[in-house]
Amino acid sequence: MKKLLLAIALPASAHAGGLAVGEQNAVSAGTAGAGAARDDDPGAAWHDPAALADGGGWRVGFSLVGAHPSVETHSDAGTTDSASAWQTPPHLDASFADGNFAAGLAVGVPFGGGIQWPANWAGATEAVQTQLMDIRTAPFVAYRLGKLRVSAGVHVDAARLQIARNLDFIDTQGDVKLDMAGHGYGVDASAYYPASPSVGIALAYRSRTSIDFAGNANFTAPDAFSEKTPDQHAHTQMTMPDQLVLGAAWKHDAITALGEVEYTRWSVDPDTTVHFEMPQTPEAVQVNGWKNTFTVRGGGEWHRNDLTVRGGAYYDPSPVPTAHLTPSSPDGTRIGVTAGASYRVAAAWTADAFAEQMFILTRSTTSTDTMMPSTFGGSAIVVGAGVRWMPR
Repeated sequence: MKKLLLAIALPASAHAGGLAVGEQNAVSAGTAGAGAARDDDPGAAWHDPAALADGGGWRVGFSLVGAHPSVETHSDAGTTDSASAWQTPPHLDASFADGNFAAGLAVGVPFGGGIQWPANWAGATEAVQTQLMDIRTAPFVAYRLGKLRVSAGVHVDAARLQIARNLDFIDTQGDVKLDMAGHGYGVDASAYYPASPSVGIALAYRSRTSIDFAGNANFTAPDAFSEKTPDQHAHTQMTMPDQLVLGAAWKHDAITALGEVEYTRWSVDPDTTVHFEMPQTPEAVQVNGWKNTFTVRGGGEWHRNDLTVRGGAYYDPSPVPTAHLTPSSPDGTRIGVTAGASYRVAAAWTADAFAEQMFILTRSTTSTDTMMPSTFGGSAIVVGAGVRWMPR
């Protein structure tokens, strides 16, 4: 019975590399998420708040992103496609800068998404649904010291984790559903340096966030197992990783080029333990073994009159070793290409849009924890739109 319960709890995989959200607003998403060195956009409140200490007054932006991932698995049982639905994380940036001082906040989803498999597929006893949504609110203050601009702030994460899978009781089927929520806190810091009128350099740090999840574990089981699997409360702790971003921008006439490297310290969460309220239900331990990663993003834009056109590409390696690749965490290296545009519709108002094609590279698991050795791969379509208000 302990082995059965261990197999139901794999929440750590719910925030692997495939759930780190790079599309934070409709402007930077058009250049593959490269936005740290952009100093003329409300989205700097998320990417590098220090850049906003330029005396530029009010800047407000709102974006809505729609993502539709599709993952395919191949095994001895055949080919199965995921049943994931559209996901629409929002993003809000607001700031005010006057003289050498700036303050504001950003609200977004740094980690979110998941996987949804058909309820009756061959691997349903290993995974049917894994879903994480982490909404982060990050207020900040920034100050300009000569040419150098610096910022400091905090962030508050409010997250929800849902896991569902079937249970095999030999002659009958059951299921388990975990629905937990929690919150955590972290700190942020950034710097921006305009090395010349055409070159800007940015550095941003977002700390790890330890989130204590608590909620319900609901079991459907035959009478013979009901005493071991009663509905009950459960709790666990997960750590969202530190991120360090180094970015640069180069401007020449109507052309701007942007690039950045993002370091994510996935190794901060070596394992995860799910604790159940009832003593007859043993705790479940998941060993993660994730690797730290470097993500590379780059893009460019061309501006003329009221129109701006963008494009970009990124490479985002998976932190999950093949030894921990399972149906609940079919994570893979992501390569994406993006395109976007903006149009100033009024003196203070600009409309933005972007589209992205993501490719999830195929990988085969070497995990000894899965009962169904498989190969995973897929793709995703991401689209988004936004509006910005900048009265100056």
